[in-house]
Amino acid sequence: MDAVLAFEFETAKNTSLWTVSVAVVLALLAVWVVKEVVKKVFTVVILLAIAGLAWSQRAELTACADEVQKTVDAAAMPDTTCTFFGRDVTVPGRVTVTTPDGAATTTTTLVG
Repeated sequence: MDAVLAFEFETAKNTSLWTVSVAVVLALLAVWVVKEVVKKVFTVVILLAIAGLAWSQRAELTACADEVQKTVDAAAMPDTTCTFFGRDVTVPGRVTVTTPDGAATTTTTLVG
């Protein structure tokens, strides 16, 4: 009966050694896989954030330009400055042009 206990003891020792070895290898593999997944997720999140920010800035610039275009004043209106990523962008206003017959025509130079 003692030989059976010694065999089970050795089997348990060897099994635990293999279990630890496999667990360490799996942990290293998991670190590599998770690192790759995290890099991919991080890259996608950053690119989507940039796209969202650009879309938001575009919408604000369009809204500002629409306000210039809605102005109903027939007189000459100076150019308006809007911002795009913190930089000033000149939105053309209305310009009064005198035609050859002396009539004044107001034009909008905005491009939609």
